[in-house]
Amino acid sequence: MTDSLAFVEVRNISRRFSDFAIDDVSFEIEKGDILTLMGESGSGKTSILRMVSGLDMQDSGEIIIAGRNVTGMQAGKRNVGLIFQDLALFPHMNAYDNIAYGLRAKRYRESVIEDKVEEISKTLRISGLLKKYPGTISGGEKQRVAMARSLVMSPDILLMDEPMSSLDPGLRNDIMVEIKSISRKLGQTIIYVTHDVNEGLFLGDSVVFIANGRVVRKGKPEEIWENPESEGLARFLGYNVLTINEEKIAVRSEDIEISENGNISGTLLGYGYEGKGYRIKVDMENGEKIEIRSRELHPDVIKGIGTQIKFRLNVSGEKFNGRKIT
Repeated sequence: MTDSLAFVEVRNISRRFSDFAIDDVSFEIEKGDILTLMGESGSGKTSILRMVSGLDMQDSGEIIIAGRNVTGMQAGKRNVGLIFQDLALFPHMNAYDNIAYGLRAKRYRESVIEDKVEEISKTLRISGLLKKYPGTISGGEKQRVAMARSLVMSPDILLMDEPMSSLDPGLRNDIMVEIKSISRKLGQTIIYVTHDVNEGLFLGDSVVFIANGRVVRKGKPEEIWENPESEGLARFLGYNVLTINEEKIAVRSEDIEISENGNISGTLLGYGYEGKGYRIKVDMENGEKIEIRSRELHPDVIKGIGTQIKFRLNVSGEKFNGRKIT
């Protein structure tokens, strides 16, 4: 047992691969919270998740789940639920049998299985799918069945590895709301891996940004967004990174205004309309490339690619609030 107040603790875990390493990663999660592991593809997020699950073992460090030190313990004894990108539903089983699979493997009585499957199906609103097979239901319905299969086992922690990567944006938004709602309703602790900024910020009660196998930043979503601190995180979040007076600052695309009176210039690389306005790409004189978002096209942009563009780092007369980064 441990006297820590955190429900899940990952303490200084490290593992060396042939050409990569997870290096001294630590974070904590409170019971019932969602922690998102965010980072570029190949940053080490899934490797960390697999070590928490017990599918892979770390070279050093400890993992505490629900007061138990599970370091070195096999995956089947850790009481964790796993949902991966491909969902891994059995195509020859209907939804009911997919959900019941783990319970049957642990030799629960069929009457108990029926009660548990019915209860979790009502919670996830999939009672009408129980007789259907994975090949006959939608992507969102498959997500709910996969979640039910994990949650019916009452895991201490649910580990989700980019399970929505194949869904269209509208359905993804719906599923994000459901995941957060289910976490609150059931008090379910979740680690959610993603390289999608919107998913990571929306779902996470706390966020851990991973780069090159290391924790670069951790905090509340609002803190991460408002103050990225490092160049890598700023770029991942979609900020422009500019060098002004020999200092690097992070600048949101909407905080840059194209203006004939601007004191910074660059060459137009291209532009396009994206619903809420135009996204404009500019190559600055020092070689840095930036994006500008604007509701309307400035006359200089309409002149076409290769046009010299002037801009300034303030919008509508407001003082620019650039964020210094390292």
